[in-house]
Amino acid sequence: MEVLSQASFTGIALALLAYTISILRVAFHPDLRKIPGPFLSRFTLLPLKYHVLSGQRTKYIHGLHQKYGPYVRIAPSEISTSSIEAHRQIHRIGTEFIKAPWYQGQTPTQYDDNTCGVFGLRNQKVAAARRRLFQQAGTKAAVLQWKPVVTGLVKLAIGKIKRDASQGTADVAKWFSLLTSDVLSSLAFGEPFRMVENETKTQLIHDIEQSMIFIGVRQELPWLWYLIMYLPIPSIGRPNDIFKRFDVYSETAVRNTRAAKPGSARTLFSKMVPEDGSQKIPDSVVRDESSNIIVAGSDTTATALTYLVYSVLKHPEIQQKLTAELETCSADPNWEELEAKPYINNVITETLRLYAPVPASLPRVAPQGTVLGGKYAIPGFAVVDTQAYTFHRDAKVFPDPERFDPDRWTNVTTEMREHFQTFGGAIRTCLGQNVARMELLHATSLFFHELPNARLAPTTTDSSMDIIDYFVIKPKSGKCEITLAA
Repeated sequence: MEVLSQASFTGIALALLAYTISILRVAFHPDLRKIPGPFLSRFTLLPLKYHVLSGQRTKYIHGLHQKYGPYVRIAPSEISTSSIEAHRQIHRIGTEFIKAPWYQGQTPTQYDDNTCGVFGLRNQKVAAARRRLFQQAGTKAAVLQWKPVVTGLVKLAIGKIKRDASQGTADVAKWFSLLTSDVLSSLAFGEPFRMVENETKTQLIHDIEQSMIFIGVRQELPWLWYLIMYLPIPSIGRPNDIFKRFDVYSETAVRNTRAAKPGSARTLFSKMVPEDGSQKIPDSVVRDESSNIIVAGSDTTATALTYLVYSVLKHPEIQQKLTAELETCSADPNWEELEAKPYINNVITETLRLYAPVPASLPRVAPQGTVLGGKYAIPGFAVVDTQAYTFHRDAKVFPDPERFDPDRWTNVTTEMREHFQTFGGAIRTCLGQNVARMELLHATSLFFHELPNARLAPTTTDSSMDIIDYFVIKPKSGKCEITLAA
């Protein structure tokens, strides 16, 4: 027993020594140690993980850039850059920087490149082929077939907001969440969840909201996830059950896509489940894609609409100018008419700059032999991040960057276009841009046409609207209440 005990002690000591050496080798790597950043971040992920789990990762990294400059070592083998030259290198077409493994832990279900949705795909060729299927279903011409669905839901939601506001206050964050979820469920599943009509969220939407936090826990602190995944949490239930339900929900996407009649408006997955039976993508992947679409599309557009209303109502002169432009529109403006109105488009773009719904890092694995921005050599095991939040606040490109100023987009420069990264980098841009654009234009137009005297309620303050981010941002208070001026 004594010999065994001695052997066990020796084994533990050797394991600890090896672990310590591995930490020190990365901490003092001859290339990585040249990159500035907090001293503690050379040795541990804990400072970064703390800010991730508290919903402050984006602001934390932005603060580091303000202190240390365009290249910051935020973890032992992770670098964040706010250099536009480095961004071009990382996200250019034909890049050798591939998505980090982090992406496959952010989807509702964890898979590999053979089984996951397009969001988590790391193989560039596989991702390009999958993206083409979505791009065909998401072109402007294809999206126009859903205009009656979108505008009908927008009118219903704005009517509910107007009713609530006339009776006291209306929470636009709530109604926009119901609206965008109904739109995305119609496009993904072929049928709305009728949340605006029934004035309540479905179990799926509650699951999506809860899953964003649990995905973060699972990714950043896997040991904690394994401790809590089967624990019954009050008002939530067992976290693991949330992810199991996504598969059940997603079966509807496959079933309804197959059931769609020829010539009718089909779902976003029509190219993945073709009528001629030549399906090459398994149903399990289509189900995963449908879950990802709802998570990515509903939360992001609802967030943009919420902060747009907040920003415009906070500035009466902007509200007056926007309302005046919308008075020149026809009674039921189409997409082309709204696209031709400069100020509403400036308002939308400025909202997406200042309150990008997904402002955080886009981690990529650096290829061996990388010299980032012609400045720092990066080892092949390191991860390099870029985040829209910081690029959108480059004072050289956007003077007085924290000010909401739609007029800055009247004369757009090349630098402004390049720094505007709400929809991602050049090679992996958001596939739902056209759907989001349709929703943003019609909801903004109708809101300010129907509620020209809307005002922020006393409960809506800068503090209540301060952002927290678990990949998608939210107001700290979880709501944005408005009322009507007398």
